[in-house]
Amino acid sequence: MFEILEPILIKSGLARMFDLRIKDDNTANSRPWVSYRVKSNIYKIRAFELWGEGPELFRIYHADNINESLKTLLDSFPEVSTSKRSYTDFKTDDYVSLATKIADILQSDEIILESKANSKLARTSKFEGLELPDVDTSIENVLGQTFTWREVIAIWEDNSEDNKLKQVLRQNGIYIQRSEDGKSRYIGSAYNSDGILGRWMAHLNSLGDAQHLNLFVLENGYNSVIFSVIEFMEGTDSEIIKRESMWKKTLGTINRGPYNRIQLNNN
Repeated sequence: MFEILEPILIKSGLARMFDLRIKDDNTANSRPWVSYRVKSNIYKIRAFELWGEGPELFRIYHADNINESLKTLLDSFPEVSTSKRSYTDFKTDDYVSLATKIADILQSDEIILESKANSKLARTSKFEGLELPDVDTSIENVLGQTFTWREVIAIWEDNSEDNKLKQVLRQNGIYIQRSEDGKSRYIGSAYNSDGILGRWMAHLNSLGDAQHLNLFVLENGYNSVIFSVIEFMEGTDSEIIKRESMWKKTLGTINRGPYNRIQLNNN
């Protein structure tokens, strides 16, 4: 079904407006569907989807707190078949024309300004007032996914029961913090109640004793750092630390000498 969805997004111009996060293929389900999940954006749109044979419908999946004017405009389309709190479904014989009309709305100056003004602000004392991105918290498969420092805070501050992403990231295991190009790497582990997400927040709240990582952050800023899970792991503290050491050796991240901007583990 991606062979149908992707041309729709490309021809309409929507593909140029959003950065792809992951392609979610569920065509093996009794009711097949595919999802083109996008990275955080001002519109709080999280995915473009096709459902059913034919396909039956085109869905825009979005945050619950999407800009009201944008939601109203989307729901005013004659092709709308269903509108719920977190998505709008459309049915038509010409999905390219539909997607083109959607792209036109998203590119209007008024919607861009209103969407930017609809941003979420951090509540945690150290980050209070910080503008946070919209994060698709329905994601459960995080391996291979990357997160920015602002996304980490947004996930942590979302205490809603349907925040599956927070539940997953609070597991213990091994993680990596790296530069965007992957050259500079730091390996860490989590073995407490808040798991990997808690460790990421600890890094953001305090520089701590990770000497080389701290210098990299001071030199480049956290905008240059990507957070990612290597693996989740159950076990004792010592077992997880032993596994962490294995990953440090495997990825060559240890540097017991002076800071070299590449190997960010000092032990």
